[in-house]
Amino acid sequence: MLRTGRFAGPVVGLRFETPTHSGFTDDDGTFGFRDGEVVVFSVGAVPVGAARGAERITLADIVARVDGNIDKLSDPGLTNIARFLLTLNRNDSPDEGIHLAPETHDLVGGRAVDFRYGLASLPGGPVDPVQAFTDDPTVAKLIDDLNQTEIRAGAEPRRLASASAARNEVRRNVLGIRRFRDVRIPLRNGSFVYADIYRPDTSEPVPVVMNCGVYGRAFVHHSLANDADAERHEAMEERYFRGNPDGYEYENHESINTEAWIPRGYALVRVDSPGAGKSPGTLGIWGIDEAEAYYDAIEWAAAQPWSNGNVGLWGMSYYAVSQHAVASLNPPHLRAMIAIGTDTDLYEEVMYTGGILNEEFFPGWFEHGIVPAICGEVDAKDFLGIARANPFRDSDPAAIFGPRSEVLMRPAPGEVTVPLWTVAATTHPGNFHQLGSSETYLNTVTPNKKIDFWEDWFLKSYSTAAVEDHAAFFDHWLKGIDNGIMDKPPVRLEIRTGRGASYLQEEHEWPVARTQYVRWYLDASPSGPDLDLPCDNVLRLVRAMPEDDRSVTYSAEVDPTAPRFPPATGEGAVMTAPCSPGATFVSEPLEEDTVLAGYSTAVLWVAGTSEDMDIYVSVRVLDADNREVDFCGPALIPGISTRFYPLAKGWLKASHRTLDTERSTDFRPKHTHLRNDYAPLEDGEIVPVEIEIIPNTGLVRKGHRIRIDVQPYTGVGHGMRHAYDPAYHDGAHNTIFTGPSHPSYVQLPVLPAKNS
Repeated sequence: MLRTGRFAGPVVGLRFETPTHSGFTDDDGTFGFRDGEVVVFSVGAVPVGAARGAERITLADIVARVDGNIDKLSDPGLTNIARFLLTLNRNDSPDEGIHLAPETHDLVGGRAVDFRYGLASLPGGPVDPVQAFTDDPTVAKLIDDLNQTEIRAGAEPRRLASASAARNEVRRNVLGIRRFRDVRIPLRNGSFVYADIYRPDTSEPVPVVMNCGVYGRAFVHHSLANDADAERHEAMEERYFRGNPDGYEYENHESINTEAWIPRGYALVRVDSPGAGKSPGTLGIWGIDEAEAYYDAIEWAAAQPWSNGNVGLWGMSYYAVSQHAVASLNPPHLRAMIAIGTDTDLYEEVMYTGGILNEEFFPGWFEHGIVPAICGEVDAKDFLGIARANPFRDSDPAAIFGPRSEVLMRPAPGEVTVPLWTVAATTHPGNFHQLGSSETYLNTVTPNKKIDFWEDWFLKSYSTAAVEDHAAFFDHWLKGIDNGIMDKPPVRLEIRTGRGASYLQEEHEWPVARTQYVRWYLDASPSGPDLDLPCDNVLRLVRAMPEDDRSVTYSAEVDPTAPRFPPATGEGAVMTAPCSPGATFVSEPLEEDTVLAGYSTAVLWVAGTSEDMDIYVSVRVLDADNREVDFCGPALIPGISTRFYPLAKGWLKASHRTLDTERSTDFRPKHTHLRNDYAPLEDGEIVPVEIEIIPNTGLVRKGHRIRIDVQPYTGVGHGMRHAYDPAYHDGAHNTIFTGPSHPSYVQLPVLPAKNS
């Protein structure tokens, strides 16, 4: 019986021959064969390989030494055959498959093309067969003749395809992945954005996973502005799949990996927002133009014949934050979201944390991150300048921090009912994504939501376990599979125990209902003699209210150019954080193991000699030898020092101390940050300030001490550098008051064990 097979890619116009049947593969790459027959494939009179007939065949199947084995794609014969066919492709890109024109067979004819050995057998010793094929004059003459034919009329001269590009194409074929680059997605405003689309090699409609933002669509990062960019990233991609000697974390910056997701029956759409990559328009970071383009891309993807109409969003950091803005616009075909390391209140959680400008990340972002992802001249709104000109939440909502602002728009999670899975970062080198993920979970009204607190959130999201979980979530909401994923506890806490170790604890609500909020009072009296910290202003942290009123004064003037991570002091693998330029309060050794999980709060009574005060609070832990307990370990984002990273941290500009009574709770104070609530300090005036310490987890061992640092500037391990205003730092002094008249304290979330 005559059967039909398909040459995946597809490879179109390739000659096939069996003992009983012959012809050319059609527009879908199909060919005919009978049971048991071997099919020989050729171009002109040049055979390129053979394989026993099957429903689906790839280039890796027609080389006997490879036999379809994905681990053998570096075979030189396969490499050269793939390069040969890619070069003869009548299209410039293989994204629509390899199409061989009928004239190509006449052009190739019976030339002596040697794929497997090239010139390697010539006298003089071994020769790299791939390089030999590159240097083969027969191949060079063929390409020159090709460029002279009508097949290539008006096109750029064709060059021999690179080995990296060829092997990447074969790998995608083997995995059943179709790639389509630079696809134009039309927008309602008459413009368009570019996207790369990866789809299963099937005619069955599948759900779509999408991300939209500014980091580029090239492999790992950035954009392809020219042929050199393309070839460089082809080489990067091949190295990644041949063992990853460069140590890349993902296939594309903070987007899902195609190898893990496409074979599971999902399509991936990576979109460059307006002004990013090759997309026309003006770049507006997390602005309304981006959100509306994202909306249009979602609806466009849902309407494609290869889509089942259901769209899910998956992304980290930028690609997580952008999800909430578009979800606020309620695109009809958005079905579920996975936001890893995210924020929704971009005033409070990103740009003005505690009311203090975060000025370090974004300039470096443009210097090292976004600009290489833009093809051509940068056309971007000066969002950092706009932010500097708008230091309050309500300064200019049309420009920033508003529901439809040009940049850093504020989504409305209270109106979003789309199922949500968010991942909070327990360790992050910046000063965002920790608070924001938790707040997003709490404020998004959907009843179908989950949250993880992960230590190594950045890399763990690409782990096999994470892919299994997230795929199950999307299988449920995008494919309608009742797999029980939503029956599992919605809260998973990774309780850190130090040096990168942790254990998992599942809960049914967040914050955990049985949490005990325990107060530790600041006592501005000297610490005991058993605490050997060579620092000034080392004071007591006690459980009972101090009997006496005391105070500690420190200079608000620091060097904002000092290294963030000064040289370690002490001996051993785990050191003690450098002395605080403010004041340090240390407890007696704990009498039992104590789990901290949730929001902490610092309530401080303060005064200053200037009109304002920046207050940074760090919660640290000292071991029995008074050394810092490392709650980060080796797990933080590569390239970022992990030394002296606090267990938890919080910050506040004293003039922004007015509480938002509608949003504040017993466990987390929230501030209005409104212009009319601005409250500068009077000289010598003692005022209470309530500081939200962003949620975190950690086990404090019996015999260890809790250390609270109160500092006038960002501080070691506290995150990105904040703005330093010399007007209220230089020459100024700050004072913290403790005791019955001014009860300063830190409230910590103690998580008791579950009842058996």
